[in-house]
Amino acid sequence: MKIEPYKIGIYFVLIILSVIWLFPLVSVLTMVVKSPDEFNTMRFWELPELKRIPANIAFNFGHAWGKSKLGGQMLNSLIFALTAGIGSAFIASIGGYALVHLKLRGSQSWFIGIFIGNIFPFQMFLIPLYLFLNILGLFDTRLGMAVVYVGICIPFALFVYRNYAFTLSAELFDAARVDGASKWGAYLRIFLPMSIPAFAVIFCFQFIWTWNDLLFGLVLTERFRPIMAGLERLQGARGGVPPTVLISGAVMAALPTIVILMSLQKFFIRGFTLTTGK
Repeated sequence: MKIEPYKIGIYFVLIILSVIWLFPLVSVLTMVVKSPDEFNTMRFWELPELKRIPANIAFNFGHAWGKSKLGGQMLNSLIFALTAGIGSAFIASIGGYALVHLKLRGSQSWFIGIFIGNIFPFQMFLIPLYLFLNILGLFDTRLGMAVVYVGICIPFALFVYRNYAFTLSAELFDAARVDGASKWGAYLRIFLPMSIPAFAVIFCFQFIWTWNDLLFGLVLTERFRPIMAGLERLQGARGGVPPTVLISGAVMAALPTIVILMSLQKFFIRGFTLTTGK
């Protein structure tokens, strides 16, 4: 089988890019399998004895989880990310359905008024949110942080759901109303089941964004800080935290987002193209 010269060049470039992409991952794994003492005494690419690797990994991750208190912060992030992903997707699904298929008066104005929240930098919201949460007594609480994250995520979620709603034929909902279905019944029985791919896209995006948020987690709470704020503090205390433990904490923080993307990959791809299956 003859391979054309230009394909050889393409394969060569792809191999080089793959090696470059894998380089940071290999570097991280090289650090995680070493103990702090081995990291200080061995060359960077040198690996410890095979029998010592499980104990080193257990020490690094255990120290990051327990003594560095990342476990509680991961729980906070999990609560915030799940609430933001599910809550914003559900609220946006109702909004997208109403704006497109209920023929609301001034629907375009409603959409622009909500979506304009994505235009301004999030730093502009810090002082109003701080005052708002203090007035309601929700500052430095899990409920207050969850409400903030859901509200921040809704504009983008509505943008996705509104576009997806346009791909669903209005005849389906007209037929449902002829058959006696209420507006709420048409939403629950037709719109919501058919928009699962869009729900998955919104959930993935908002879960990952909330999980990786640092700004709101640093400013709006002290007791219930998310994982990224914990990693930032852990990095600030680097003199007392071995680099192997710091990297293990970063790996630990990245795992939930990888699991979410891999689990919802099929729905994510379908929803991202904003098409519906026949």
